[in-house]
Amino acid sequence: MCKLFVAVALIAVVCAHPAIPTEDQMKAELVAAGISDAASAGIAKIAESYKSQFEPVKGDHEAAKAVFDKLKTETDTYIATQSEADQTAYKAFVEKKKDEFKAHKEAASA
Repeated sequence: MCKLFVAVALIAVVCAHPAIPTEDQMKAELVAAGISDAASAGIAKIAESYKSQFEPVKGDHEAAKAVFDKLKTETDTYIATQSEADQTAYKAFVEKKKDEFKAHKEAASA
C-alpha cells in the first residue's frame, strides 16, 4: 500500500493536489524538499512519462502496482546516479509522503 502511494506521490501529490500536478509543479515540490534542480527535473520527467499509464488502470490495484513497479525501478535507478545529498533528500521526501498518506488514510477512515 505504501509502495503504491510512493508512485502516486511521484505522479501526483495526492494529499496536496486535487488534480495531477504538471511536470513543473512536481519539479518545484521536489526542489522545495531539498532535491537539486537537475535531479528534480529528472525525477519529474520520469513521473511525467508514466502519468498516462496510470489513468487507464485507475481503480485496478494490480495493474496500478505493475505500472508503479516500472516507475519505481526507473526512478530508483535514476536517483542512484545522483549525488548523495540528492539521494538523502529524496529518501526524506518519500518518507514524508508516506507519513502524509498514512495520516490522510487514517482521517478518511475515521
